[in-house]
Amino acid sequence: MPENSIIRLLSVLAVMLIVGFGWLQIGSSRLKKKGIDEAAARKQAGQEAKKYSVIAAFLYMVAMVSVAGLFL
Repeated sequence: MPENSIIRLLSVLAVMLIVGFGWLQIGSSRLKKKGIDEAAARKQAGQEAKKYSVIAAFLYMVAMVSVAGLFL
């Protein structure tokens, strides 16, 4: 049974990392196009990436609980 918990933890971490790094790249390039200097753009994009990765992890966990509820 502990294997299931480890797999769930790793899948949530993977979702957070993918969303976080993806949003960091997208957000920083979007902010650079608006004329914000590179250092400020990376800092602001990093803050947004953290926020969106936590939101994505929450939605992922809710979806997994909903799917698991279908099979019980």
